[in-house]
Amino acid sequence: MKISPSILDADFSQLGEELDSISGADRIHLDVMDGQYVPNLTLGAGILKKVKFPREIEAHLMVLNPENFIESFIALGCKTITFHIEATGIPRAISLLKKLKSRGVLAGITIDGFTDPDWISDEILSLADQILVMSVKSGFGGQKFMDAALLKVEDLRARGFTGEIEMDGGINLENASEVSKSGVDIAVVGSFLFKKDPKERGEIIRAFHVV
Repeated sequence: MKISPSILDADFSQLGEELDSISGADRIHLDVMDGQYVPNLTLGAGILKKVKFPREIEAHLMVLNPENFIESFIALGCKTITFHIEATGIPRAISLLKKLKSRGVLAGITIDGFTDPDWISDEILSLADQILVMSVKSGFGGQKFMDAALLKVEDLRARGFTGEIEMDGGINLENASEVSKSGVDIAVVGSFLFKKDPKERGEIIRAFHVV
């Protein structure tokens, strides 16, 4: 299984060293929060533009108005951008997915930990390049994994979605095998990885790869 570390739990006072410690990952995950859709607030694309990322970056927009963030994160170099169906509703989501695809990035839709997968309509299912299934409530690190998220992935696959499914929240090496078997292609890992000594992180990433 692929792994995309979320730098939300990284030590930003030594971000270069933190990024070096996860250079063996497949991607780097940027959690973007506006203090409105979720209570917390994170750094914007303008602050991150001077950062040299060792791997491809993707953005998870936990914001009320994703259209206000898309261009700046495309300019930052994000290859995949996902936003929440709960923030946009179906018609707006369809429009935003089309916009992302027209800009040459992979277009993703996210469902929160307590959101039913039926929120993703058949049209969204056919448009999306990626679905990010949250296995916690968005906005906070270190939460317990929600087993119901695995059933959501199985449901999406049963409905014929063949694109990439990413899962985010409470994933560790104890549940990684179950996550992979449900149909997940790439796991977002945050606090589990960054709470470990930097010297151990490369081995942890390799362990995810063989799940």
